[in-house]
Amino acid sequence: MKATTACLVVHPRSGRNLTCVSDITSVFARAGWSTDVVVKESKGQTMELAARAAEAGYDWVIAYGGDGTVNHVVNGVLALSGKRNTAVGVIPGGTANVWAAEVGVPSDPVRAAQSLVESDIRDVDVGHVGVESLTLGGASSETDHYAASASGPRRHFLLMAGLGVDAALMRSTPTELKHKLGIAAVVLSAVKMLPTLQTYPIEIRSGNAGALVWEGKALQLVVGNTRLYGKVARMTPDALLDSGELDISVVSAQSKMSALMQVIGIMLRGRPSRDGAKAARNAYFHVRAPASVDLQLDGSAVKLKKYLTAGARDALTRAGDPARVMVNYRFDAVPGALRIAVPRTYDGPLFRANS
Repeated sequence: MKATTACLVVHPRSGRNLTCVSDITSVFARAGWSTDVVVKESKGQTMELAARAAEAGYDWVIAYGGDGTVNHVVNGVLALSGKRNTAVGVIPGGTANVWAAEVGVPSDPVRAAQSLVESDIRDVDVGHVGVESLTLGGASSETDHYAASASGPRRHFLLMAGLGVDAALMRSTPTELKHKLGIAAVVLSAVKMLPTLQTYPIEIRSGNAGALVWEGKALQLVVGNTRLYGKVARMTPDALLDSGELDISVVSAQSKMSALMQVIGIMLRGRPSRDGAKAARNAYFHVRAPASVDLQLDGSAVKLKKYLTAGARDALTRAGDPARVMVNYRFDAVPGALRIAVPRTYDGPLFRANS
């Protein structure tokens, strides 16, 4: 019988995660697994390491790091979608570890490794996001308008995507501070941001018909494939991993004071107030928001330019103030696209059979 093969992709996290690698691989060895270890050495390398492992035919590609590492591993494996039967496993080793909290993966890395070898492989949906086009100001040239109408690259997310305060928060929190203080670093950044909270104009449409879901001034938009939000709230409390749909929650505010009250309410209640939020579910969402609004995927801020063609990037630069440029995003669910480990003990509500 062929031995189970695994590639452990490690985010070193300032060296902290490296201390547990030998204990983790010992757990896999006792289970009869053959494990190779690769360590992220430069920014953006994790996705490439995962794609290479999937292409090499490993049975498992295991993310050992935070939710950002999990996201990169998922995207690397899905780059080989349809060509390999690789499953993704997770050993939590980051700041929030939301996926681990969602499905009950132990926080201790060695216990998580034991849980992994005893897990079931489940087919789950993932979200997909890309930029369909940019809407430039009237002063832009016809050439720039044409360049900005082209769709650019797309990227998957396992947990959720966010436009607004959360992405700005992720971008403003220094990585080294997160490694040193953990979730406390994010809280400190959030406190500093409270006086500068701002809303932005947004339009949300659903389905291929483009039915209007919501239009107005938003503080935060969350597009959820799962339920937990930073381990402090449930912004999309009814999301399912096997529904073939995404859930959205848009938090609105009429003033800085109401924005502040919304943020405090979310922290205290674990969800936005009904008066200040709109929820919807669909397989497709089209979202129009200013280019100045930050985007995050699975808890990591991402740059808009990564989703644009070269021509659109140049057009955006020439357009000047990004607050005057509107980005037309498309978010869609990709049903059953990912094979991922879920502990056998999990009996929570993320799957229809358990709901």
